[in-house]
Amino acid sequence: MNNIRRFLLNHVLFVLTAVIFFTSCSNPRYINSPAVHNAAFFKEQGDFKFSVAGAGNPAKIFSKIDDNDTGETLDHSLGFDGQAAVAVTNHFMITAGAMYRREQDKYDNDDLKISSRSKVNYHRRMFDIGAGFFTPIGQSEKVFFNGVLGVGFGSMSSDDNGLPYDAARYRSYKADLIKYYLTPSFNFFFNDYLRMAIAPKFSLLKLNNIKTNYTTEEEISLGYEHARNHTFGLFEPSVLLQTGFRNNEWLKLDFGFNFASDPFTSRTKKGRYVDYPDIETYNVESRNFIFSIGLSFYPMRK
Repeated sequence: MNNIRRFLLNHVLFVLTAVIFFTSCSNPRYINSPAVHNAAFFKEQGDFKFSVAGAGNPAKIFSKIDDNDTGETLDHSLGFDGQAAVAVTNHFMITAGAMYRREQDKYDNDDLKISSRSKVNYHRRMFDIGAGFFTPIGQSEKVFFNGVLGVGFGSMSSDDNGLPYDAARYRSYKADLIKYYLTPSFNFFFNDYLRMAIAPKFSLLKLNNIKTNYTTEEEISLGYEHARNHTFGLFEPSVLLQTGFRNNEWLKLDFGFNFASDPFTSRTKKGRYVDYPDIETYNVESRNFIFSIGLSFYPMRK
């Protein structure tokens, strides 16, 4: 048990360090938000589950957004996830999931230097499928290792406005998304009513079919130009706690802590945009944290 506690503590510290390290300060544009971890607590062939969860920034879900307020409203995010998984054999499984996010950032300045303040609204949708394996670690079968390889398809869009609204200032951005991911996870079966999954997820994200009315200079400044011909690496670890109810083995309550690093990039100002030496640039980013709460159903269990 001491080894397990030490293992958990090390992973939690690593996750927090990664999130802090990859967070930067600016008026960023976001191309990614973490999905809720699809935790499959399987032990044998025939195990099946589907889950639903609400996800968002817990500090912002119920906060009021007032366009007349001169302060900033950052990281306002809300959405939902639906997931399913089935154990096809005693070691092989198939997974599927879908997510939706609605987000908003209101800044007290305008990085396009047109208005005094600005507001950006985002919508994200993604569907993913995956396949992988699960196997116990040790004879007690209290800890299982899962490995899932998958791909997601989706879209993102954003509306970028000045405050107060000005039709000449309005910008839009739309893109199709494809994400490849590898999710190793460690599932801990503490007892009949408490489980935990730790999943360090590694992803590659590519934006395609980009449509926007940002100018070339604005795309360069915001980092969107870099998304036209690059695939971004991401580190998206999650911790999911699952608790059960007495005499209801088919129903579980889930609490998720889902993180994402900012996209790994080597873009720099110097040497890349020699035709625009006076443009101040920064990189696109990820939402770094999403909290989720939901239910998992195991219909094959009594």
